[in-house]
Amino acid sequence: MKKTHTVFLLALFLTGCSDGASVPSGPVLEKVVLLSRHGIRSPTASSGALREKTGFDWPEWSVAPGEMTPHGAVALGAMVQAVRTHYVDLGFDPLRSCSDSMRIWADGADHRTQQTGQIWARNLTLDCHVSAQWQEHGPDPVFNAISAGRAVPSKQETERGFASMLPVSKSSNVRRGLQALQTLMAPGGCDGASHTVWCLRDDAVLEWKKGAPRLSGGVATAGMAAESLLLLYSEGFPLDVFGSAKADVPGLLKTVLPVHEAESRMLRRLPVVAAARNGVMAESIRAFLADRPVTEIPGVPDSTRLLVLAGHDTNQDALAAIFGLSWTFDDQPDSTAPDTVLAFERWRYPDRHVVVRVRIFHQSLEELRAGQASGVERSMQTLEPGKAILL
Repeated sequence: MKKTHTVFLLALFLTGCSDGASVPSGPVLEKVVLLSRHGIRSPTASSGALREKTGFDWPEWSVAPGEMTPHGAVALGAMVQAVRTHYVDLGFDPLRSCSDSMRIWADGADHRTQQTGQIWARNLTLDCHVSAQWQEHGPDPVFNAISAGRAVPSKQETERGFASMLPVSKSSNVRRGLQALQTLMAPGGCDGASHTVWCLRDDAVLEWKKGAPRLSGGVATAGMAAESLLLLYSEGFPLDVFGSAKADVPGLLKTVLPVHEAESRMLRRLPVVAAARNGVMAESIRAFLADRPVTEIPGVPDSTRLLVLAGHDTNQDALAAIFGLSWTFDDQPDSTAPDTVLAFERWRYPDRHVVVRVRIFHQSLEELRAGQASGVERSMQTLEPGKAILL
């Protein structure tokens, strides 16, 4: 049964003057923020490096490590068009006519996120000239304030939060995922005296590098491997590359992706880490929805009504922690799979009160593999934040 979510209603009464104009009979969608993960990419490590790390015979990709593929661009384009259709059908004016009321801001740190912004620009307004922009030099604090030197998570709080999440790595579904990955990639990696670097039973360890926390150990390696397997399937690689699991690759992914989800919960979704990494993004979203100046993103005037952020799964993980959001999909084992879109909408009712709704759009595993997005609107979920969007 698909998990359902109740609508989160945050009433904020704003002052306004009556000019005698007709009052809408229902709520009006005034502003939208869309946070999109980039399209399907190759693993960020080379196939050779992955083989050394896991013992598995990873295939070669057609693009350099960490780059979006042509198929990924097609799948992302289909997603953008599906999201556009959804908002056009809602009567959202910025997508119904050419105007200067939208802004697309991408993470300039990676080519794949720059491409993602460009794909949104090409497909969001089919008959208008809209361009994506990004910060040209250095890490952008909107997407990673830790790398930009704007924030440092408390080491004590991070280590305490990590310790509280350690039981997640021992849960039954994570153990099943680890065992499935071990059997697939290096069946003898944990055997007796031949215990090797390919053994995934090693405990998760929290490390610090240049002031930023990171995970190592079995869950970290296995989480990376699980995500890499999902990318292979989503890209359309032949089933033979999955070795002994080729008879049921979707079943394999359903079994192993909980390890990747656990990896996220153990670090990226820790509130202290999320606030440091993406507090600037969260505040920018709050400012935009509350009609306050958005000082961290250039070129967002008062007239802007649609703000698109082209980023990473790490950004969606962080906002989930900051705003108290959670979601799962029946047809997609990765909650922040390529192309997934987190939406924040501001609605105004006839009595002038304002409601913020949060949605999540995704493609199923098979839609990603086919480069399609026909079921995106049907599978859209409305989420219930555990923390206020507007303060």
